[in-house]
Amino acid sequence: MKASVNFESLTPSIRYAEDLKPVLYQPEMLKENFPAYYMYRDSFLQEHRDVILSKALRYDYTVTPPSKIGIEFVKTFGHYHPRANSLSYPELYQVIEGEALFLIQKKGSDEREIEDFIVINAREGDIVLIPPEYGHVLVNASKKKLVTSNWVSRNFQSIYTHYRKLRGACYYYTERGWVKNERYLRIPEIRYAKSLANEIFEIDGDMYWLIETPEKLEFLNKPEEYGALFEKILEFQ
Repeated sequence: MKASVNFESLTPSIRYAEDLKPVLYQPEMLKENFPAYYMYRDSFLQEHRDVILSKALRYDYTVTPPSKIGIEFVKTFGHYHPRANSLSYPELYQVIEGEALFLIQKKGSDEREIEDFIVINAREGDIVLIPPEYGHVLVNASKKKLVTSNWVSRNFQSIYTHYRKLRGACYYYTERGWVKNERYLRIPEIRYAKSLANEIFEIDGDMYWLIETPEKLEFLNKPEEYGALFEKILEFQ
């Protein structure tokens, strides 16, 4: 699927393999400091600039080339979102090219205890909503470049401390399958899910064009008003 914005004309922020060392399964296996992924923040068509800013939205692209560090497939660092009001900010992703594993987890009152761990295998065109209160990691376990886009509120900064402190999510995905992260005290069984976001938002194509009906993105800044949306967004397998 072709991206609506020529994001590659922008200057990316680069997350290098060395930057991922605090969250790797086998940090000792990192022998070369290569670009792990590229982040193109605040990408938009000029005609939409005013509405994007007035609605406190941000549209980004992330490009993750295929690679491994030791036996672990390349991934994003992982982060949580701060609270908007009674709930934390959600985020809306789409796979533009390639295939992604979304690792989504909800921590308990003790951050070393995970209440829920969800995996979504998303392919080109698939849209995935990260619900409030969940942290997330994206993994490129394929042999192809992964390109994802995301809509998010521009009113916050991501929180990386949990993943840094516990060296990643509660599971690692490797060429040998799933490996539990023993730094956690309690790890639930994996729940596999399908995202229903394409059907709910009635999108067959690039979700960038949601900006032409910006009320559909209001939930990104006012999650407390959209509990029903978050309850029906996933179909468990």
